[in-house]
Amino acid sequence: MKHIYLAIIAIVLVFNATAQSVASFDQLTLAPEKFWNGSDGSGSFTSGGVTFYNSYSNSQGYESWSGFAYSNMSDATTEGFINQYSAITGHGNQGSSNYAVGYPSLSAAVADFKTTNTVRGLYVTNSTYAYWSMKNGDDFSKKFGGESGNDEDWLILTIEGFNADKQSTGKVESYLADFRSSNSIDDYILNTWEWVNLESLGLISKLEFSLRSTDNSIWGMNTPGYFCIDNLNYQDLTSSPNIQQVQAMAYPNPFTDRIAISGLKATARVTITDITGRTVGEYKNVVNNQVINGLDNLKSGVYFMKVMEGINRFTIKMVKK
Repeated sequence: MKHIYLAIIAIVLVFNATAQSVASFDQLTLAPEKFWNGSDGSGSFTSGGVTFYNSYSNSQGYESWSGFAYSNMSDATTEGFINQYSAITGHGNQGSSNYAVGYPSLSAAVADFKTTNTVRGLYVTNSTYAYWSMKNGDDFSKKFGGESGNDEDWLILTIEGFNADKQSTGKVESYLADFRSSNSIDDYILNTWEWVNLESLGLISKLEFSLRSTDNSIWGMNTPGYFCIDNLNYQDLTSSPNIQQVQAMAYPNPFTDRIAISGLKATARVTITDITGRTVGEYKNVVNNQVINGLDNLKSGVYFMKVMEGINRFTIKMVKK
């Protein structure tokens, strides 16, 4: 009875890995060295069951867009605004042709799922425009690191998840450029495709993408606000024939220095992450009602406990007092 009093019961969906889907953009038709930026007025495009939203305007002959576009442009050398649809890699992830370009100009760029999903992650890189602007500076933006190379500049991509009730499930941040190190050899501007793990976001129906930079003015961010993504990898929880409901209890919740999991039928691997996706604890061969100690050093806040029991996966949101 004590356990029932302390526990919060998490009703979660257990899925088989065969329900995986990928938004790769490769099925979207483009002539070589072309892009789609919403000029047809459709307002969105879909890849792998995920809808990516776009806003386009051509007022008085001035073309503008925001949200997401898709492209197969391979120009990784031309600097400036005229090359806003190219990835610095010159291609999609693993040499594919197509990828998506994000431009959260006035608001976050949005990717929407028809159903509730768990997202494993996606690949990100810089656009050619943003990369060379940070590398060399231009008429509007500073050279990252400054002339001395010691300025602690950065460009961060923030990815926020939302559940079916439109509530935030957390954020994951990825540095597209990072000059904060005291050792300049560690400074970098991303020019490869990098995997970003989004599993800590839990069950979601929408992702929002936004950018922040250290180079700003009264009009907003000076750094060109572009990024590129590819191979958004997620689990469609409504398509698997092995969907079932599992009652998993984590107690106490909120916790102080220990937690336990009830409802396990076999040994499991348990991973605890913070809201940024950083792993703060990992435990193997956890059995039913086993107590996990030593959590008193964690800061107060929200954490996600991912339990892997055979082919089954589920995530429980936990709060540290």
